[in-house]
Amino acid sequence: MRCVFLYIICLFFAVFSTTATAGVTIALVAPKAEEYVQQGEELNKGVKRAIDEINNKGGLLGKKINFLAVDDQCNDSIAISTAQMLSVQKEKQIVLVIGPYCANSFDKVADVYAHAKIFQIIPTTVNYTQAKTIKKGLVKMLGYTNQEAKDFFNYYNSNFAGKKVAIISNTNDAESMEEAQAILSEFQKHGKSVVIKLYTYDMTNKDYVDLAEMVQKNRNEMAFLLGTAKNIRKIARRLREIDENFILFTNKYTANKSYFDYLGSLADGTYFMELRGRNDDPELAETLVKLRLSGFDFEGLSLYGYSAVKLWKSLVEKAKSFEYDKVSAYLNDKNIKTEFGNKMFHNGAPRVSESYAIYRYENESYVKVY
Repeated sequence: MRCVFLYIICLFFAVFSTTATAGVTIALVAPKAEEYVQQGEELNKGVKRAIDEINNKGGLLGKKINFLAVDDQCNDSIAISTAQMLSVQKEKQIVLVIGPYCANSFDKVADVYAHAKIFQIIPTTVNYTQAKTIKKGLVKMLGYTNQEAKDFFNYYNSNFAGKKVAIISNTNDAESMEEAQAILSEFQKHGKSVVIKLYTYDMTNKDYVDLAEMVQKNRNEMAFLLGTAKNIRKIARRLREIDENFILFTNKYTANKSYFDYLGSLADGTYFMELRGRNDDPELAETLVKLRLSGFDFEGLSLYGYSAVKLWKSLVEKAKSFEYDKVSAYLNDKNIKTEFGNKMFHNGAPRVSESYAIYRYENESYVKVY
């Protein structure tokens, strides 16, 4: 624990020594290394872009917005220590925390920010555990991960009805197990439990060849892959080496770029689920056109980091203040302008969860199928 606190103290000393003291500060809490490095980089890119736009137009309520990126390493102890350290940096006027990306000790982290009266926005979908946490200044911007389960079932039922499905998950990763349960529940709700079964990597002590053989010997014709990026790419390759036509589904953000490097041509035909990919959505299309015309081509989660800042900006402008209580008062049961159009929030969550798009990857390009 001493090492964790020393790490946090050194990190903040290094960052704050180079951060301007004027204005107010937005902090992004997201990983910068290992399995989640891509997600952290994308969120960072989007948040920084939105802040630059605000500052280039003279700031917000006459103040410059400073940016602070902090790596909590997706670690429980560091996530809590990060929240505690941010909460005592009064001279930096931290008015907004975006994140954390990982659901580490979420209740405790949210408690720290709420007690310090720091507004908090989660820029991606949240799981069931996070959904239960309600704080006055906590915003779950997009909705819930179980929407992915609903959209997957709808696509399955329209295109693969009757095929046996393996859900492959990691027992050491709470979020992937919650998502696995959400998918199982969705199939059960529609009377389809006979065609779906849960498999975990520890069934074969993480021997991916044995697990792939087990899945296919049980006559599964398709699989939804969950877990870390490493889990996903390894089991995907083993399944495709046995049968190159085996149908694979996974979450694009979790699989990340390493999936294609590891699988090569075997990646062709994979179905990827991704948040809010509907190019026919007029509000989203307007945002994307505006960003691309200004030279910013968003990548992955960068759009959601960008949108989190813009959502907070609209609340601050309504409140005409950065104060936690005043900004929070404009959140619930009111139409709030977001980059995805007007939304109604209740207890910090959108009334309607954002849906997922599904893309089929073929010949180094994505074709939207849902």
